[in-house]
Amino acid sequence: MTKLRWAFLAACMALSGCVLGYGRCLLLSPIRTTLSGTLDFHSYPVGGTVERVAVLTTDHSQYVYAPAESAQCRIAERFQLVGWGEYPPDLRDGTRVRVAGSLAVATSPHQHTHFVLQVRSIDVVTALGKPAPAH
Repeated sequence: MTKLRWAFLAACMALSGCVLGYGRCLLLSPIRTTLSGTLDFHSYPVGGTVERVAVLTTDHSQYVYAPAESAQCRIAERFQLVGWGEYPPDLRDGTRVRVAGSLAVATSPHQHTHFVLQVRSIDVVTALGKPAPAH
């Protein structure tokens, strides 16, 4: 009976997350996730042009499980937002947002953070330090 208890305890620990004391690891696409943090627009030189991209800096370090890269979770705090052609005008540098979507490993020279977040929706939490209006 003791072996069964130890096996159950080991299974619970393995399923609770890959970073002890922190919580679960985020999984790559097609699993959906929601992250919150500060939205900033950054300019990166690519070839002879400059690209302006949206980057989400999360409130806390996130741990992402990318099995093709490592058996361990990788830490990330910045995620490039992809999948939207034009962002609403109320999204400016410093806006606090909650972004829902799915994660992927960056594979293109146009992706400037290690992980990218394929955006499904963006909700403004606060705009430039002011609370969001109640709905």
